[in-house]
Amino acid sequence: MFPSSDIARIVAGRLLRESDEVPLRAIHDSRLVQKGDLFVALKGARTDGHAFLEEAFTRGACGAIISESGTIPDNGRNLIVIEDTRAALQGLAAAWRSELSATFVGITGTCGKTTTKAILAHLLEKDFRVFAAPHNYNTEIGLPIALLAMPSNSQVGVFELGASAPGEIAPLAELLSPKIAILTMIGHGHLSKFRNVEAIAQEKWDLVRALPTGGKAIINRDSPELSRLADGWTGEIISVGLQGGMVNGKIVGACPGLIVEVENPPLRLETNLLGRHNATNILSAVACALELGLAKETIENRMRTFKPFLHRLNLFPAPFGYLLDDTYNANPDSTRAALFTLAEFDLDITQRAFVFGNMLDLGDDSLRFHRETIDLALRLGVGPIFPVGDLATEAARRAVKDAPAETFVFSSQEEESLADSIRKALKGKRNILLVKGSRDMNLDRLVIELSASRPLRLE
Repeated sequence: MFPSSDIARIVAGRLLRESDEVPLRAIHDSRLVQKGDLFVALKGARTDGHAFLEEAFTRGACGAIISESGTIPDNGRNLIVIEDTRAALQGLAAAWRSELSATFVGITGTCGKTTTKAILAHLLEKDFRVFAAPHNYNTEIGLPIALLAMPSNSQVGVFELGASAPGEIAPLAELLSPKIAILTMIGHGHLSKFRNVEAIAQEKWDLVRALPTGGKAIINRDSPELSRLADGWTGEIISVGLQGGMVNGKIVGACPGLIVEVENPPLRLETNLLGRHNATNILSAVACALELGLAKETIENRMRTFKPFLHRLNLFPAPFGYLLDDTYNANPDSTRAALFTLAEFDLDITQRAFVFGNMLDLGDDSLRFHRETIDLALRLGVGPIFPVGDLATEAARRAVKDAPAETFVFSSQEEESLADSIRKALKGKRNILLVKGSRDMNLDRLVIELSASRPLRLE
């Protein structure tokens, strides 16, 4: 990154207690600060970063961007005082982006962003100096933080762009200025802010609109909304899909790992990923790797060694049989995909059970989406079902009359824990349990309670 004096000049701030240290990256969460970081004190709805300045410097920060000079701790140095720390972060990130000559790839969509990013980075990492944005840093704060961590000698940068409300993708795309855009799929996410999936598609398409002359968009032809937008686009598009597309794949194996074959170019992509919905994520990453010049044989070899992220359809051994952890987040599309994956497992089991946590931020039709999910689970023969949260519970109660006896297990913290209810209901060792819900439901804690084992790879 830049020296502190240059940072102060870029953001038009006042530099106090200057030293000659050059920050390694910027960070806005004091708990994540490491030696050499620049801490950005942001004011949020619930917390104010200025309250954690002393902690940040104790953890090793070499500087901070602040808006309140009266909060400077004794151990603080290289303090850049500016009226708006959020705007300063974004301005600093834009300045750093202009210094970078790498090929930038931006990824957006309702689902699949992080998986696609991770696959692409894994494919490229031995042939290029690749920087992949950490975690899911894809917001007006997260993207600048990710950009400022990118080394100046990187050859490829892979980033996510997220949107929870209209108008958010365009400024992120302007900041990132990618040469390649990947759009994974359009689904029912953040419907409390968007009118419908068509509005979500238009929002995501802003990433394609931001491409420069000669830039390329990689889009999922299996997503109807993206396919329609692609038909009206005059720029360069590489389409992927199972139902069509320039890079057209065919699933030839789904369990214990997804296997996708491509006719042109000829590829056999053997993976450790679960879930047929991941096929288009794989194809998008592969199409981008091919565009960047990676050899077909290299792609095939590296797909075999890709390891999925935790909490994204990981299979664990459990005392009652198997546990399928998909607790990272949830919306109707990702939950539907997880249920089909649960139903497809060819294992020696007697019960396919489901912990169904609330799917949040779905607007006025939230209860309908939860009921449709319950109905799908029933059609697939899933049970018992353990609803968690008001929406999932209400949907389950409305479906009780249409389900076999003892399909639903309702539990409350006052009576017994959810984990205890699960252990009581799943007898023996021939059960598989899917755990799925929005991130704020904290169902990852349940997974830890039920199984402390590593993800399982079935042979």
